Amino acid sequence: MFWSLHAGTSTIDTLLSSEEGFTLEQLLDEDDLLQECKSQNTKLLDYLTESATAARLIDYVIEMPAEDDSEARRFKYPYVASEVLSCDVNSIHEVLLADSSRLVEKLLSILQQSPPLPPVLIGYAAKVLIALYKCSPESFAASFSALWEGAAAADSGSQLALPRLTERLMAHLGSDAVLQMLTVLCVGEPVMAEPGMAQQLQPPAAAWIPHEVLVPALFEQLAAPNPEAAQNASALLTTLLEASPALPACFCEPELEARERCETLLKMCLGAAGHPNGGGGGLNLPALDVLVRLLVRCREIGASSPSCADHLLRGVAESVDAFFVAIATPAQLPERISRFLPEKGARAMPRPQAVTRCKLLALFEEALRREEPETLIALCQLGFFHVVLDLLLLPHHCNALHMRTAALIDVVLSDRSAESAESAATREQVLHSLLVEAQLPQRLMECATASSEMAVRPSGHAYVMVLLRALLEAAAREQSISSALEAVEGWDEFVGPSGLLASWENVQSKPLGGKMPQRASDEDSDGDEYDGSRELERALQLQAQLRAQQENSSSGEDSGSDGEGPYLEHFAQLLSQRNFVNDMGAELDEVLQDGSGGGASAQWDASFDDDEFDTEPLPAQPLGAGGGTASFADFGASAPAAPAADFAASDFAAFDDAAEAPAKSDASPPDFAAFGDAPAEAPAAEAPASDFAAFDVADVSAKSDAPASDFAAFGDEDAPAAFAADFGGAPEPT
Repeated sequence: MFWSLHAGTSTIDTLLSSEEGFTLEQLLDEDDLLQECKSQNTKLLDYLTESATAARLIDYVIEMPAEDDSEARRFKYPYVASEVLSCDVNSIHEVLLADSSRLVEKLLSILQQSPPLPPVLIGYAAKVLIALYKCSPESFAASFSALWEGAAAADSGSQLALPRLTERLMAHLGSDAVLQMLTVLCVGEPVMAEPGMAQQLQPPAAAWIPHEVLVPALFEQLAAPNPEAAQNASALLTTLLEASPALPACFCEPELEARERCETLLKMCLGAAGHPNGGGGGLNLPALDVLVRLLVRCREIGASSPSCADHLLRGVAESVDAFFVAIATPAQLPERISRFLPEKGARAMPRPQAVTRCKLLALFEEALRREEPETLIALCQLGFFHVVLDLLLLPHHCNALHMRTAALIDVVLSDRSAESAESAATREQVLHSLLVEAQLPQRLMECATASSEMAVRPSGHAYVMVLLRALLEAAAREQSISSALEAVEGWDEFVGPSGLLASWENVQSKPLGGKMPQRASDEDSDGDEYDGSRELERALQLQAQLRAQQENSSSGEDSGSDGEGPYLEHFAQLLSQRNFVNDMGAELDEVLQDGSGGGASAQWDASFDDDEFDTEPLPAQPLGAGGGTASFADFGASAPAAPAADFAASDFAAFDDAAEAPAKSDASPPDFAAFGDAPAEAPAAEAPASDFAAFDVADVSAKSDAPASDFAAFGDEDAPAAFAADFGGAPEPT
């Protein structure tokens, strides 16, 4: 470590070796105290693991400092003490869990204070307990089991007796630190998951507080006058229900007690008006959360515990009118807000209803899934689906409410096989109430038509179109739905090939940003780089194919024609049209399938450096009738036409000893744009020496009448004289 490499002796060692002695506060003031603990400083750990020292550290954690205490005592010492006790050091944990020290009982004595607890201190105490559990779960569970057994056998009033400890924990359940501690020690700590993935709980080896003791205690807290305690009790119960493979025993057996507990839960949900946890119509929302989660777990588990679901659904059917009225009843203003407002102002304040409505719709959705006849018939008689469609289609911006209403309608339209004649009759009545009485097809079509004409579509437009598709698919499965849709005016045109539904689905089927990425999943990389390796391979394949075609065409009689020009033009056009965001894979495929890489129809006026294309030189073409081996393709450009002048064979000795003078040709002068330089003036009959200056030709014609300005394009006006000086004089005239 950095400080261990640059310091001979730490200040902790100096302090521990001081002849004048030291205090615990002096150690807590040292910045490297935690690092020395984790590095197993033997002398320091011997001091910290003394019972008296550990007890003083716990005092800093659980005792509230006085107002006249120093700043270090009020802020630094409690934090550092909790960090020392939470260190992953076995010797510290062993002394805390030792039976003789009673340090754990001292740590839990913070629960004896009257609520509310200081949030910072109870957070530190909960952190120490969680660290003790994580260090050795088996030792932690065995230690507390022995303490509880001893307290029960002695029948003493020990604070660590299980009933007393549970009672004190429930008294402080409104603290988020207590909720977090109970969740980790009794249910399990959430496992870290990738973004977008559901978190899963890792259940503990053994629950700190046994579930048969914890669940009834939490159940009673659902009706607690403290709203935070009731909310935390609901959160812990729902988490426990999700993590447990089966329902808690108190909801299943014995039969009589389970029925009474289910009836009590329903009474809690329909709490009297003015309840501190009430929603619309005096509902107890924390209890309603537990009710919905119990029904969901009963459905997921299956027939192993049907009695709990039957008791709950029977109670919902008896009070369905109260739950239905609560959808439209304004919610109560929370006490933490209403206490700051006058009575008249509190009544006039707008109150949110989306939370209550979403929970009630989830309850009715479970009733629809279970196909409880009494509840479904009562809902149809109350006009439930009219209200559901209003919540979906009327203007508002609560996407959670849109999602919940759409899910409920989708449950009704889903494929369900009736188990009995009674169930079939109930389903027919529900479908009639939804399709005919509530006019689901007509209202969805009207909303979709009106939304399609708006510049900014409503937030629920997508749900409407998805439900129309679900309605069309349900009509193909069930005759009753198909018959109801046949009576709807304009339905066939709406869902036809040219209808609004087909056009919307056509738009939704188009990709949003070009082709799908070539990687396995979007989780592999967080970057936005486009992988064009496959397109590059196809481009190289096209390049090789065009080069092969050019070789075949240039092997004919017209060996001096412009062979590389069409290829370069065509390939440059492909690169200029390439869009690396919306790639042109389709165009490359068409070119490959066509098999020809013809040149451009018009002269392309952009200049490219040949090095950008990484072109390879073509095989050498013969010069004239003599069949020389030099080729201008070595320079990445087309060969210039031979001038109409007579030259001696010695004039071309710089290219090849066996080269012969080229035959006269009427071809056009060379295009020097391929070299990136300005072209010289085209000669009338004789080729000036400047034509060969770009190729470092040593011997040029002495008859050239080209002025010195012709060489300015190549950066050297004295080129002829320089050539003569380099090669020992001008050649003899022919």
